[in-house]
Amino acid sequence: MADRIPVPAEIKRAVLVEAGHRCAIPTCRATTTEIAHITPWSETRDNSAENLIALCPNCHTRFDQKGEIDRKAVRMYKQNLAILNNRYGEFERRIFTLLAKTPLATTADRVFVVGAGGDVLLANAIADGLFEDKKVEGMGLQVSDGQGFSKNFPMSFTFWVTDLGVDFIKRYTAGGSIA
Repeated sequence: MADRIPVPAEIKRAVLVEAGHRCAIPTCRATTTEIAHITPWSETRDNSAENLIALCPNCHTRFDQKGEIDRKAVRMYKQNLAILNNRYGEFERRIFTLLAKTPLATTADRVFVVGAGGDVLLANAIADGLFEDKKVEGMGLQVSDGQGFSKNFPMSFTFWVTDLGVDFIKRYTAGGSIA
């Protein structure tokens, strides 16, 4: 298409940053990316960030040419990026991705341990009911001032992926809406 207008650099940058310079499909997350139009440019002439998504070359082909990934799914991936990026931190998103590779079928699959500060790094996922702190006693750091003040700071936290968390991770992995 000779009359096709290139996507402006600042819009490309915004789309790549939105996806973390990775494929927007959570089960892929390849680092080599292309900018894809959700609704084809030939239909809309729309190069807005809202109509663009970062996909790896393989997923882009599966979407645009093979039809293996439909437009509705790609729109959900785009919507999910906005939710993930605005609600959950990088550590939480990495935990979601790691847990997506786990069956989460048994109690053992649902338990994970994070180090000191893990409770802060997972605060929004905990607040949303995706993870539950099991309050397992473990190694701690005892701090005192020698004048009666004493406090124990946990050095590890044991979390359980709740039923809500399992459902969230399955929808996230499948490209379903996480709204």
